[in-house]
Amino acid sequence: MSDSYTSPDDVLFADPRLILAEAIKTYLPPERINTADYAAKHRILDNRGGGYVGRWNHDEAPFLVGPMEALDELRFLNVAVVGPARSGKTTIGQNWLLKSVDVDPADFLVYAQTDDVIESYVKREIAPMIDLHPQAKEKLGLRPVDNSLKFKRFRAMWIEFLAAAYNNLINKSAPRIIMTEIDAYPASLGDPCALASIRRETFGQESMLLAESHPDRANGLDPSLWTDGIMKQYADSDRRLWWWPCPHCNGYSSPNPTASVPMTLHWEAEAPLNEIAESAALLCPHCGTLIEDKWRRAMNRDGMWVGHGQEISTEGEVTGDLVRSRTAGFWITGLMSPFIIGGVGSLAYDMAKAQRAFEATGDDKDLRAVTVKRWGLPYQAKRVAGSLDAGALAARAEAGLRLGFVPEGVRFLTAAADIQANRFELLVRGWGVNGESWVIDDRVIAADPATSPNDWDNLLISLEEARYPLADGSGRCMKILGVGYDSGGQDGVTLQAYGAWRRSRKRRGARRLGKFDGRDGWTILPLKGASSFNAPTLVVTYPDSQRKDRMAHARGEVPVGFFNPNRFKDDLSTQLQKGEPGPWYVHFPAALLAAEPPHPFFEQLVAEQRRPDGRWEKATSSARNERLDLMVMNNVVAYLFGVARIKWESPPAWAAPWDQNSLVMVPVVPSDDAGSGARVAPSVVTQSAPSPTTGDEARKERMRRMVSRMAR
Repeated sequence: MSDSYTSPDDVLFADPRLILAEAIKTYLPPERINTADYAAKHRILDNRGGGYVGRWNHDEAPFLVGPMEALDELRFLNVAVVGPARSGKTTIGQNWLLKSVDVDPADFLVYAQTDDVIESYVKREIAPMIDLHPQAKEKLGLRPVDNSLKFKRFRAMWIEFLAAAYNNLINKSAPRIIMTEIDAYPASLGDPCALASIRRETFGQESMLLAESHPDRANGLDPSLWTDGIMKQYADSDRRLWWWPCPHCNGYSSPNPTASVPMTLHWEAEAPLNEIAESAALLCPHCGTLIEDKWRRAMNRDGMWVGHGQEISTEGEVTGDLVRSRTAGFWITGLMSPFIIGGVGSLAYDMAKAQRAFEATGDDKDLRAVTVKRWGLPYQAKRVAGSLDAGALAARAEAGLRLGFVPEGVRFLTAAADIQANRFELLVRGWGVNGESWVIDDRVIAADPATSPNDWDNLLISLEEARYPLADGSGRCMKILGVGYDSGGQDGVTLQAYGAWRRSRKRRGARRLGKFDGRDGWTILPLKGASSFNAPTLVVTYPDSQRKDRMAHARGEVPVGFFNPNRFKDDLSTQLQKGEPGPWYVHFPAALLAAEPPHPFFEQLVAEQRRPDGRWEKATSSARNERLDLMVMNNVVAYLFGVARIKWESPPAWAAPWDQNSLVMVPVVPSDDAGSGARVAPSVVTQSAPSPTTGDEARKERMRRMVSRMAR
């Protein structure tokens, strides 16, 4: 027997039960878990130097849960995430990669704008993530070719990291694709998501593309301008916005300015920058309370995504179904991000500083960068308002138009009332296809708006009952669709304005016609211009009278339209500069002209000038601007009812051609011995009717009698 003989007792044998257990594991199905739950269970973050360190916690950024969950829903083929820097949007893709490597393997293509960027991303983000997670590190291949900066092979899948070049997009295939910061890709690529999608079509419904970026390529907040980059992907999605509750009144609003009820960041525009950083606060659109930065974490924790096709009540009840789309879209804004250094005060500081630099130099580079990369909003280049000349506008007055009559082309009417110390000033505007408009009526009514309820009731009743004759001589007339009136100003006006609305509501003059872009559309609506330059375009909200520091005595039932006067003056300026009849052109009757120049009506339209920073102010302190304000308020009412989005080939009944229009009617003139029937409000329509060009003598006689009664 050899001296090297080893006794069986000296041999170490593996436990057969362990061998069998490990073998069986290979036959077990992977853990069924979505990306969000996987991140909460397994993801470790190590942002040393001041960032978050520890296990992933959804409470830090709850708005990231929705996009992660959408990655695993088979009804979607794409997920689009809009967001600023430092909002956590890149971690969505990282968590998806990590989950796939561990429990749901499939090959990946990951794109960034250049080779340098993709290499830096792998070094700084991907490699440390793999090292922190044994479940990924153990599956990484051991050969050098399995673990390079551009390629990583795991046990059952691979990930390739590529620059967004044309050849890389069309010559690669994988069922899962991540495209980071797509708005920084070369413009020559066209639509990079469309190119990449072709390469994953063979994988069918099991494929998924995640695109994320801040919105560099969109040209503004108007969806019609979202024709490129990440906002194009978002426009084709179910368009989800984040909504959160106010910590004081619990009313839900959105930190996104395109929402129907947005929560805005408020600061004193003229304050020193350091004071802006210290005092900036969120402004609740429901109760008017300023909300400190410390509340954002709790607000986010109770927040929710609400998409196109859904509505959310003030109390946070979501109704309706998301529109059917193959893309789930999520829009993160800077106000939502818990990762911004300095909180919302730093956002206000950066924006105010950039706005002042633009005003001083005319260079909007910093303003664009702050808007897009810090706030996460599309930037619209500041428009330089063209020179509006009162004489040029007056020269456009048309002799063929008559005040008090509805000309051909008008589909619906709006009215606006401005409040002065001893009078109401009234302007009625008619709206037609593609926003073309006509001034229908312009009057001054002696009144005491601060103290007289009767004067307010007379004003609103006259507008509720107003019937403007159609200029075709048919004897028909048109009602006003919507009325807006100023609810601020001198002491007592707000109280009277709200009381007048309540009485109008009681007699069914003020009626809610439904939701328009998520806003309540009221036929009569108190209006108030927002003082903040960053205010949303229009919000219909219900002020809360329980706050002791508010002068308005509302009980939460009176709707108020808070609007951004600078944006609407921009729109009006654009309309007034239209030189030819057509979309958004404004028509003026010759009766608005004075006997000789200057013409006060037209002088008031140009009484304000636009500053380089986008704010409007009077050209001189003594300038009268009531007609400008009235035109703007008419714009607000038309905007409320969605004038820019009406499909004119199949419009709502109140915007249909005259023969089908629900606002058009034949007035019933009461006989001398009868006091019933519809009546023309003599306080509004005071001109004689035109001679009918068609119809019988009975209709002519009816018109003569109507005019006779009006004259009395």
